[in-house]
Amino acid sequence: MTTIGQNRSQDLIISPYTAEQAVEDGFLVDVSETAKEIGFRWPVRITNTVHNLCTPPKSNKMQSYEGRLWDTLNLARWAIKRMKNSDRMVTYTCKIGRKNYELWAVIDDTSDPAIHVMRPEDY
Repeated sequence: MTTIGQNRSQDLIISPYTAEQAVEDGFLVDVSETAKEIGFRWPVRITNTVHNLCTPPKSNKMQSYEGRLWDTLNLARWAIKRMKNSDRMVTYTCKIGRKNYELWAVIDDTSDPAIHVMRPEDY
């Protein structure tokens, strides 16, 4: 029997939290349909934070959610193309609205492979 004090890695996992559960909870937003149009072959999910960044304020009549999302995912795609085979994450900068944001594109292979786009503080 293992006690808490032994601190072995298999003893630390109480319950896995899947990406599917995160989508159900609203932490991740599935944007796979748009991502397919850009050329992604795997499912793509963005964090709620990135989703909110892609949502322009109502006062902004010049930009749309779809346009901002397209730019965000297209830049992620180009950043991923520059990755080395051993990399699991790439950092890139994306201008959303009037500001530049550091974003991460992370390969999630805990179940089926997918790409998650997030802000560093979302990790």
